[in-house]
Amino acid sequence: MQKVRKSGITFAPEAGTQRMRDVINKNITEENVLTSAKMLFEGGWTNVKLYFMIGLPSETDEDILGIAELSQKVLGEYFSIPKEKRAKNINITTSTSSFIPKPFTAFQWAKQDKRADIVRKQDILKKAITQKQIRYIWHDNKTSYLEGVFARGDRRLLPAIIEAVKNGCKFDSWDEQYKFDEWEKAFKTCGIDADWYLRERSYDEILPWEHIDMGIKKEFFIRENEKAKRAETTPNCREKCSGCGMKSFGAGVCCE
Repeated sequence: MQKVRKSGITFAPEAGTQRMRDVINKNITEENVLTSAKMLFEGGWTNVKLYFMIGLPSETDEDILGIAELSQKVLGEYFSIPKEKRAKNINITTSTSSFIPKPFTAFQWAKQDKRADIVRKQDILKKAITQKQIRYIWHDNKTSYLEGVFARGDRRLLPAIIEAVKNGCKFDSWDEQYKFDEWEKAFKTCGIDADWYLRERSYDEILPWEHIDMGIKKEFFIRENEKAKRAETTPNCREKCSGCGMKSFGAGVCCE
């Protein structure tokens, strides 16, 4: 691939520490990341992007700093290759997006970080990543806020959507067209507390999407959430069945 097109390549460690990767069940190690990075550098790649999330459940500042440390270790793999054997002009991009709890996942009950918390964590990384070969970019916290509201919202948000569209919110996926102030006004006009949708929820609460049958049992998501709190991983379905309930959809190879 590198001989045909000098493209970049992206790794997604998702989290900076092994504890955090175990919490989200990523099932890769730091060694996996570093070994793969060195293989790419030896193959002539010089543009590497590292994708992470911030705001994950149980995250600490140590986990945030782990993102900077892992980025620096990836850069170290490049410099570990003899100068005459490595390509020139290394560029590493460390990118973070804000974690947004989604329906039908083990974290559908989790709270989403407030905008101020996200900004603080982004500032930690801005200060920690100092090497000129590493560029840090981040996802806009205002966009993440709105994504979080609608990810776990209910039908009561409809009047706010109509109000926002009336006020010009039609092409929000384009940064230059995103009108966050208008969304805030729409929520206020319709008497909606948008922050309410970002709160932590209990297992007993009836969620807006529970009437939809995805084939996976709620009890499975609860078990996975509790395992996440203990940083215990779940093996891939091909390795061991976890009893998620998908058999009811005729998957055949799964078990209850």
